[in-house]
Amino acid sequence: MRKSAAALCMAVVLCLSLLAGCGNTPAAGGGQVFVENEAEGQDEQVLKFFAPTDNDSSMARYYKEMIDRYNEGHSGPRVTLEGISTADGFNEYLEQRLDAGEGDDVFILNADSVKPLHAKGYLFDLSGLPVFEKLNDATKDQAMIGDIAYCIPVNMSAYVMFVNVDLLEQYGLESPQNLEEFINCCRTIKAGGGTPLSLNRWYALTVPAMANGLYQIYSAENSKELLAGLNSGEVKIGDYMLEGFELFQTAVEEGWYGDGLDGAAVNALKAGDTDYPDFAAGKTAFYFVTVGNIKRMDSKYPEINCIAQGVPIPGGTVTLPAVVSRLSVNANSEHLEDALEFVSYITNGVYRKTSEGGGSELPIYDDVAFVLSSERMRPAYETYMSGGQIPIEDMRLNFTYWDTVRELCIKMFDGMTAQEAAEEYDRVQAEQLAAYTG
Repeated sequence: MRKSAAALCMAVVLCLSLLAGCGNTPAAGGGQVFVENEAEGQDEQVLKFFAPTDNDSSMARYYKEMIDRYNEGHSGPRVTLEGISTADGFNEYLEQRLDAGEGDDVFILNADSVKPLHAKGYLFDLSGLPVFEKLNDATKDQAMIGDIAYCIPVNMSAYVMFVNVDLLEQYGLESPQNLEEFINCCRTIKAGGGTPLSLNRWYALTVPAMANGLYQIYSAENSKELLAGLNSGEVKIGDYMLEGFELFQTAVEEGWYGDGLDGAAVNALKAGDTDYPDFAAGKTAFYFVTVGNIKRMDSKYPEINCIAQGVPIPGGTVTLPAVVSRLSVNANSEHLEDALEFVSYITNGVYRKTSEGGGSELPIYDDVAFVLSSERMRPAYETYMSGGQIPIEDMRLNFTYWDTVRELCIKMFDGMTAQEAAEEYDRVQAEQLAAYTG
């Protein structure tokens, strides 16, 4: 007997909480592969859906329900769901499974796996699916690598800046609407004995630096030509990122993240260790994080007067959009037509769900009225909708910036200058482009 949707929902909640005992196949990181909806007989055809079990829980439960409904209503291969957490090696294990031809037909893709799997030819072009044409421009941009749509995004978010409005008012300040106002806020708070910025080893560093370097590329009328030039090497990334590194150097030298910090100490600060607690406790005024965290703030700290807004840059603010869940199809699937039919079924369901007022942190479709989950995120939403936003990792580029910027920012805590960081980034760009074309 096939499990009911209710039973499947309970199963995913349990497996998301406790992987131990959910499977017996060791993965790259030492965890266990969770298998749900296994085939009933050896001769039954199976369509494998591989996903990280630490994926957004509400979306994971939704996948479970949709798989159950799909299996009940379709006579083709039976869909089974397998997974393991990202921390236990999901990215590595997905690549190993695909390399071994173990039959993963559909999978959720994390950002850092996109380029390696595309280079091996594993990502089928999904631009022909009807739902692709319904995506808004920001979402389509995030779905492309080269000239193919490597995924269908089913949940969009963006990195933004949380602002403690009450704390600013204590210093006679208002929420900054551009870089000049932001710098003034940070200097005023620091001069008053406070700490302006929450700190972690990732997006606390990368988001303000990237925003204030890459805005020049993504807001330009010739943005596509600049991206092409960056890929050919004719345009140097350091010429643009210098401005972002200069802002970051100022933040380090003036102690906006705190005093006496070095690269090793910063690199030990995992996201969530001190950044969110410091902001929630009113110890910091600004916190760079994804907009979806406003739900946690509303739930745990409704008394805090805070908003989620765009990251200040010269002349305004910007968000850094990021796909939360990428749904992809194995180009080498033995059940390619069935896999595409299943993905169409899933994405059409997501479209209907979003049309009813939920399912994504930020809009992903052009023709669906979006319902804000919290009014406190309206400033960020309005910036996101204004266009010219900066992808958190542009898959169209043949070199990285999320990881590279982070690594260079860490070095700036140990004395690397903005100019040196920009020159090092030019070297990394040239090295990665040579490896890509070679």
